[in-house]
Amino acid sequence: MLEIINQVFSIQLKSNKDNLTLFNRNIDRINHEFEALGFHIINPIGQTYRNEMTDVEANIIGDFNEQMKIVKVLKPIVYQKINDENTLVQKGIIIVE
Repeated sequence: MLEIINQVFSIQLKSNKDNLTLFNRNIDRINHEFEALGFHIINPIGQTYRNEMTDVEANIIGDFNEQMKIVKVLKPIVYQKINDENTLVQKGIIIVE
């Protein structure tokens, strides 16, 4: 299921980059189905990066400082609800500047 989630995420990024709103409704419906299956998909783009973040693997460009932002997300953070508890099933892969 993670491979499907990652492919849909990639399609969404590419369509947003090219301003292709044609697929937004379909992608939203797919994401809704993921949520119905207990998956919570997080795109942390634009968030301030903190060194203590445990749900991402970061590639840092430049010297680390407290104002660094997540500028690109290669893979989203994915949690799955298992036995009424959210479990991390995929760390996000991000680029920080």
